[in-house]
Amino acid sequence: MLRVARCLTAGSLALAGLAAPVFPAGSGVAVTAALAQEAEPAPTSRRRGRERGAAKPAVAPPGTQQAVPLATYGDWNVFVNGQGRARMCYAIAQPTARSPGTLKRDTAYFFVTVRKGENVQNEVAVMLGFPSKPAATQVKPGASPAATDPTLNLGSTRYGLVVKDGNAWLQNPADEARVVAEMSARNPKLVIKTTSLRGNPTSDEYALGGFAEAMKKTREECK
Repeated sequence: MLRVARCLTAGSLALAGLAAPVFPAGSGVAVTAALAQEAEPAPTSRRRGRERGAAKPAVAPPGTQQAVPLATYGDWNVFVNGQGRARMCYAIAQPTARSPGTLKRDTAYFFVTVRKGENVQNEVAVMLGFPSKPAATQVKPGASPAATDPTLNLGSTRYGLVVKDGNAWLQNPADEARVVAEMSARNPKLVIKTTSLRGNPTSDEYALGGFAEAMKKTREECK
C-alpha cells in the first residue's frame, strides 16, 4: 500500500530530453522551467526558488506537456506523461537535506524515467538547482571519479556525473541499471556531491524509503 509522505508540490523539471510537466488544474501542483543561478541575497522584487521552507513558484511554462500524478511512496512520487509509445513514466523526489544550508539555490530533484517507445528503463537524471563545475575528466568505465568531481554516492560507491546548465546525468549510462538496483536495495540514502561555479562544495541527500515501490509502479505504467 501507499505510504504517504512529502509530495512534490512545485519546482522545475525541465531536464534536457524531458519536457517539464504541467500538472492538471486542481491538483495543487505547478512547475516552472526557470533555473535560478547561485547568487548573493536577491532583492525582494526578484522571485527565486529557495531552499527548504520557502514558497515555491506556481507559474507553469507555456508549451509544455500534461503530466498526471499517480501515487506517492515514502519520499518518492510517480508521474506519467503522454499516451501509447510516447508515454513516459517517472519516479521523482526532492532532497531531504541540503548542505550548506545557507546557500541560496533553486529546488533540486532526482528522478528516474522509463520511456516506453524507446525501451528506456532506468534513465537517471538530477536537477541540481544551480550551475555546477564539471568533472575534470571523463570517467572511464570501472574507474573512480576524482575527489572534486560531481558524484552520485550510494554507500561507499561513487559514480561520476556529467553536468550542464544545472542538470546532471551519470557519465556512464551503462551504470544506470546498477544505480537503480542499488537504490532499490534498501540503501538508506543517496547523496549528490558537487562544487558550484562559485567554488562552494554542496551535498544533497535523498532518502530512498519508498523508491523500490515507486519504481515498480513507474515500470508498470510504462510496460
